Amino acid sequence: MPIDELVARLRQDGDHETYPAATGHDIAATEQALSRPLPVSFRYFATEFSNGGYLFMLQEVSATGAGNRQIGAIQDVIAYAISASPTEDIALENGGAVEAGALVPFSLDSNGNCWCFLTGESVPDGEYPVAYFVADQKRLVGCLPGFEHWLRKLVDERDEVIRTMYNPEELDLG
Repeated sequence: MPIDELVARLRQDGDHETYPAATGHDIAATEQALSRPLPVSFRYFATEFSNGGYLFMLQEVSATGAGNRQIGAIQDVIAYAISASPTEDIALENGGAVEAGALVPFSLDSNGNCWCFLTGESVPDGEYPVAYFVADQKRLVGCLPGFEHWLRKLVDERDEVIRTMYNPEELDLG
């Protein structure tokens, strides 16, 4: 399902805490701070639906620009969301690794973990793969092809995305 259809479903279904949509300036400020573009699907979400929010009142999506009164901007949460030096390798669940500096968190949760864009990979279609950073274990699990796939799981399941993919005790998520 394309991102525009997912956003339409969010508008129709569910209880969400939303904020005014991001402006082009908000997106540009975040991209400049990150020194890389945001995924096309995430930009669409932020500019057409909400600049940050709590979807189904359970899954946070980070904001762009200066953030909003409740949710911080992506570039401002990296330092405390990713507890590793930028050159430290973070293991991927199915082998390989990603440097911590390539992780850009877009959805924080209450147990100190977060969903991240894996920006170290090329983005010919304007999208980055995403994965869940388990902070105390310094590893990445739940790899998905991109933000649109992550959002589809959330919209379809109406539960925290990581909990739709794993038993919480299996990952020791708290």
